Amino acid sequence: MAHQDVVPAVGGNWKYDPYSATVEGGKVYGRGTMDCKNTLFSTIQAVDELIEEGFVPAQDVYLSYSDCEENSGPGAEMARDWFKAHGVKPHIVVDEGGAIIRKFMKQMTKDACMVGIVEKGFANVKFIARGKGGHSSQPPKNTPIARLGALVNYCEKHTVFKSKMSEPAKQMVKGLGNVMAQPIKCFAKLFGGSCLLAKLAPKVYPSYGIPMYQTSMVFTMMDGATAANIIPQEAWVNANLRFSPKDNPEKCIKKLKKIAKKFNCEIEVSSCRAASPMVDLNGDGYKTFAAAVKKTYPDVEVVPYYMFGGTDCRTMQEIATTAIRCTPCKLSMEQLGGMHASNESVDVTSIGETVSFFKNFLTMLK
Repeated sequence: MAHQDVVPAVGGNWKYDPYSATVEGGKVYGRGTMDCKNTLFSTIQAVDELIEEGFVPAQDVYLSYSDCEENSGPGAEMARDWFKAHGVKPHIVVDEGGAIIRKFMKQMTKDACMVGIVEKGFANVKFIARGKGGHSSQPPKNTPIARLGALVNYCEKHTVFKSKMSEPAKQMVKGLGNVMAQPIKCFAKLFGGSCLLAKLAPKVYPSYGIPMYQTSMVFTMMDGATAANIIPQEAWVNANLRFSPKDNPEKCIKKLKKIAKKFNCEIEVSSCRAASPMVDLNGDGYKTFAAAVKKTYPDVEVVPYYMFGGTDCRTMQEIATTAIRCTPCKLSMEQLGGMHASNESVDVTSIGETVSFFKNFLTMLK
């Protein structure tokens, strides 16, 4: 529990103290309630209840948590290294990621449990422009900032990375088709794996179509001179990339180098990694997880989920047979939108159901 003097740093328009876990109107309000203290609580509570009931698992069960996942800290790597040093190879690892999404469209016939089966790769690329600098009263043409502006504008107006149909995207679209009414259901079955869909979706619905079918790139940070009347000798902008499973990071970076050269810029690359391996949907791990979802939530459809963000699960996947990214907790679209925002909340009943899921899951493991 955080101290009271930390509360103002959260910011936003909170109805309640963000660290109080206030229960009101059937919901628990607080920073991280659905990302992902619900996971933390539910897994610990499930294990506690099973111990009290005298349950003995067929395999060892480890509860492993990190407090630095949000800033890509070393917690998960330290845990992975401990497991390796002690000869522990997990059969299945379960982490945060997907959730049970309540019907948010009138075309949906049931809720969907989005089970994360892969996550996109990641990189930060810094584009750097250099010049002579000088005073703003005697401005030259083609300054570092002008060249960076042209570079950013070029990347915004052109498709830097081509759209491609990947297996995770195909499985997700077809899975979502199972929770839709006709004619969407039929369309998903017929065209869910179509390359035409991969080309059209980014143009029709870019906020989801681009990350679904392309390696995405967005400019997030920039810096230049230290004063308003100085022309910088060096300026830079940072681009955050999320690599598609169909793209090779080295080839993507090579393409960016060519673009940078066109505007007389250089690049520096950090935090570069490829997309994670996809979970085997026919493997015992995924099937057991899906069966536990159906046992806990008979009316919920299990849908493979192509994750655009990142989790600690990719680290554990190095030593695990199966790596699942999902906490089967029922959330509304409003609650999903509240992640990292003011008045983040989760339903009390949803937490209880999630505890039941993890109890079912642990008892079903062989």
